[in-house]
This record gives sequence, structure tokens and C-alpha cells, in this order.
Amino acid sequence: MSAWSNLVEMARSRIREWQAEGAQRCETKQHPWVTLAFAQSLDGCLTFAQGHPSALSGEAALQLTHALRAEHQAILVGVGTVLADNPRLTVRLVPGQHPQPLVLDTHLRTPLESHILHHPTQPPWIFTAAKAPADRRSALEALGARIVPLVNEPGDPIPLHLMLSYLWEHGIRSVMVEGGARVLTAFLEARLLDAVIITLAPIWIGGYHYINKLLVSPEREAPGVTLWQWEMWDRDLILWGRPKTYHI
Repeated sequence: MSAWSNLVEMARSRIREWQAEGAQRCETKQHPWVTLAFAQSLDGCLTFAQGHPSALSGEAALQLTHALRAEHQAILVGVGTVLADNPRLTVRLVPGQHPQPLVLDTHLRTPLESHILHHPTQPPWIFTAAKAPADRRSALEALGARIVPLVNEPGDPIPLHLMLSYLWEHGIRSVMVEGGARVLTAFLEARLLDAVIITLAPIWIGGYHYINKLLVSPEREAPGVTLWQWEMWDRDLILWGRPKTYHI
């Protein structure tokens, strides 16, 4: 049994309670519950350089990540994360079911050899553009991927409200958003989050920030959180929060 088993179970219980509390609100919006969960350095970086993965968090925090995955029906990343990290997006360090992998990829750049296209239980759903390369679409679909065009031109931003509505219509009631930078920023700008769980690694790296600019001005409130819990997981500080806006 892991030394962090008790904290893992407490974390899983907490996110279940939050999801239950927000169930009626999600029903009204017809959008699934959205949790942003990611690791950052003290100076707000996700990695040393864009496109180069960096393991910021320790083993205990990685167990938390897998526990959170197990408590969500789907897990979402951008294609940049797929290209840089080749993530599996599965639950391996704790007991639980694998969430449905989701990818934002308007150019259909997801490599055919990527782990998510050889997922143990569920091929990915890839949100893309109608004019994405047809040969790439055929190749991805041949490997089981569900291709969902939500914009017309490659490079157009995916409308997150529309994507969340699609997920709701297809039975997804909770989504964990892991990254990368553009995806996290897009959800913050759209104020489309129900919870945020940040792993704060005790290092400065002067690297790639996940937020360089938000649509915030004196006339528009800044996105923020009400901190509900903070706790040490080995060397990392875990911050749990619920969304709140602030005048600046």
C-alpha cells in the first residue's frame, strides 16, 4: 500500500463531493463538470521550454493525478501535449477506470503511433476542423478515433461551449483538463471551470508559462479561485480551489 493512500482516498472523496454538489448546475447548463488539474513551478511555468516535457511534480503528486483521472469520465489535452509528452491518459498508479481521452487538434497532427491511439479501453475523441486533411482523418478513424469537426478551418479555436455541449449529449458528465498551456488559458478566459487543482512544485525554472495573456482589463473581472484546501504531498504543495472572479 502506498504511503499516500489515505491522502489519495481523501482527495477522491473531495472531488466526488464537489461533483455531487455541482450536479444540478451542470444539468441546468447541459455541460459536464470541468476540473483544471496541472503542475506548475513557483514562477508559473509548465515546463522548461515549449514542446519539451518536464517532470515538475513528485511521485506523491503523480498518484493524485491518477486518482483525479479515475474520478472523471473524460480527460482533455491539446495536441501540443500529445506531441510533446505522448501521454497515455490512463489510470495506473491507483485503482480505477480509465477516462475517455479527448484531444483538441484542428490540423489532425496526432501521431498514429501515439499512446492514446492504442488506449487499452477507449480510443480518443478528437475535436477538429471540417477542412482538416482527409487522409489524416481516414488514418485516425482506421485506428478507432472518433473525429468530431467543430470548426471549419484548421487553426480556428475550438468553441469550448459547443464542445462541452457535445460531451454532455454523449453522456460525459465530468472532464479533467490537464493541458497544455493554450488549453488551460482558453478555459480560464471562457470561465469554464468548476474546480482547479494545482500542484505547486518548489522550484523556479524560468521556462514556458501556461498563461502569458488573458482577456482581462479594468472593465472585465479577472478569473480566480476561492482556496478550499491546501496540503503538502511530499515536496509539493497541492492547492484546491473553486472559481471566483475578482475586480482589478
